[in-house]
Amino acid sequence: MNSRVHARQQAQLAWDISGQNLIVGQREACPLPPEVLATLTAASPYVIQSFGGGLTAQVLRLSIDGREYTLKQKRAEARVQNIDGQTSFLNEVQRRADFTRLKADPVWAARLQHIVPTLYADYRLGIILSPWLPGAPLARFDTAIFRQILQTVVTCEEAGLMEWDLCPGNIIDDDGHVWLFDFGYMYPFDPLREFNSNGLSDPLFHACERFETRNFFGWLLKQSVQQPNAESLALFRALKEVAVEVYQHKLCWLQQQEASAVVCDWVRDITQRWQAALVDDEALAALFEIEYFRSQVLDIEDDLHGKSCTELTLRRFAVVEQCLQQRYAALQQGGALFYDNAGKSQAELLTLYRHKRALAEQYQLR
Repeated sequence: MNSRVHARQQAQLAWDISGQNLIVGQREACPLPPEVLATLTAASPYVIQSFGGGLTAQVLRLSIDGREYTLKQKRAEARVQNIDGQTSFLNEVQRRADFTRLKADPVWAARLQHIVPTLYADYRLGIILSPWLPGAPLARFDTAIFRQILQTVVTCEEAGLMEWDLCPGNIIDDDGHVWLFDFGYMYPFDPLREFNSNGLSDPLFHACERFETRNFFGWLLKQSVQQPNAESLALFRALKEVAVEVYQHKLCWLQQQEASAVVCDWVRDITQRWQAALVDDEALAALFEIEYFRSQVLDIEDDLHGKSCTELTLRRFAVVEQCLQQRYAALQQGGALFYDNAGKSQAELLTLYRHKRALAEQYQLR
């Protein structure tokens, strides 16, 4: 395991068993005493809607004295069976504390307008209270939405916070205004000296990749898009155009802050690769295929690691196996065979993914 990740996990586990508490905000912001909020159930007269599908918490929509609230309650046992899943509620309360501190500065507050405000949180009570966000989970894309998401996530990175889980359920579309509201998998790092919260060991992971992997390419898969077509390529182009713009600003910021040459070169190389693809339709389609495959591979590994697989996980296997059968050479040449997949033959990879698919069938959430 990455030593930096291991150290962070062990620190959070040690903090959890220490008995310390972390509280964000003031009790006066709560419409009911925090101890009462912690005991509310879907049957409470204050609850007008409940969302029980979360892997680490359940969410209740409250209506009290004419105001509506979002109440997140920690599950007694997370449904994600790994350390990051077990500590995700603690991690979210820690990040809520970070954002509350940052938003006290007007400059940061303006740049973090798409981060949900926190009214109150108490780790030991297992509650996080926020204003109710109208709208629905993000289910459409355009240039404005891409820009809001990428600018916000890169702002978080400049603040030293790396968001790993930009999945659809963690982003609300409020009539065109995007809200990011779940930070269970957002970890601190040094943006001037590290690529992400894994340090310098995993240059694959960054803001745009996380959005593509955890959200955009999964959404395309749900639309039954398995190969680039005119509509999906147009959206992909719009995303990459925004990403180039945002990453160019990020590079300028890094240079102004005297970031390490390694980090600056990494951002520059990513941006230049996208720019090269944007001037050639065939290159853009090839990049789409590489990054589509990469995203399905990474999400499969995430689901297997957490033993939290779904029907969508199985659909990802179908895509990966089809890509390996039909475009193995292009994937190999394009650098899409990384980590444990690197150096393996087509036959070896197809056998490997058949075994992994059998595991995914065992790990289906019920």
